[in-house]
Amino acid sequence: MKKEINELDNTKVSTLPVITKNIMSQADDLAEEHEQFNSHYIIGGRLALYDLLAKILALYQQIEASPNKKSLLGSMKHKMVHTYRMRVQSNSSDSGILVRYITRTDRKTAHVYARAIETAIANGISVAEFCDYIQRSGGIEQMRSIGVDPIAHAKKEKMDKDILGMAWSYCQAREELPFALFDPSKNLDYCIDRRVTYEYFACVNRKGRRYVLAKIPADKAFEDRAIKLLGDYFSHNFDVAQEKITKLVEKSVEAKKERITKENAGLTMTIRAGEKEEKSEV
Repeated sequence: MKKEINELDNTKVSTLPVITKNIMSQADDLAEEHEQFNSHYIIGGRLALYDLLAKILALYQQIEASPNKKSLLGSMKHKMVHTYRMRVQSNSSDSGILVRYITRTDRKTAHVYARAIETAIANGISVAEFCDYIQRSGGIEQMRSIGVDPIAHAKKEKMDKDILGMAWSYCQAREELPFALFDPSKNLDYCIDRRVTYEYFACVNRKGRRYVLAKIPADKAFEDRAIKLLGDYFSHNFDVAQEKITKLVEKSVEAKKERITKENAGLTMTIRAGEKEEKSEV
């Protein structure tokens, strides 16, 4: 788990331009692939279209997870307007913007494609399941009228709840088994929100050492987002993460028992020493 947290810690602002460039490059590559699709699969190209939309879904998920999401979508809109002379509506959905940027198609077609992606996401459909899901749903056009499947939605809600619970369990276990301890030389107890369980610090990584820059004046919304991000990271390999966190929780329970035993032993010795001192004075 230390490796996972280190990877989370190493996500810094300085890497954002690289992320932007990488995703934009992927979007441009998919745009070229879409052009090839129009040239070679106009007739009987349904499955090829589904496969392309699955790739757009995967890229959309990357954008949603990117800390530079707003900038990415802004760059796409700017390029559509100024390079491709395409009008972009202010109320366009994020998926609609990505779909239109890649396909360069009309708004109506882009809406149909985006709706298919949004419906799949709402029903917890993975990228690997996407093509089969479209076929089971009767095709792209049919998916426009499909709402959220109650069973799939309930499954997704349960998974989201399990992932969030796993992240909380991880943090609670780390209370007994922290990676490191430090005693700040300055008082950083400002902007305390009693609804927040943990404290959050901004750090910089210099040659493997973490330097504390500031304490984040976090609120409940910030903490909910932080825990969700941690859970989302673990969910990339849910089964493995769940197994490791379960073992970590078990170790933390034993560590807590040992700590309480030592604390009680120390308290008992203090009480006995006090009793002896009182007797000697009498």
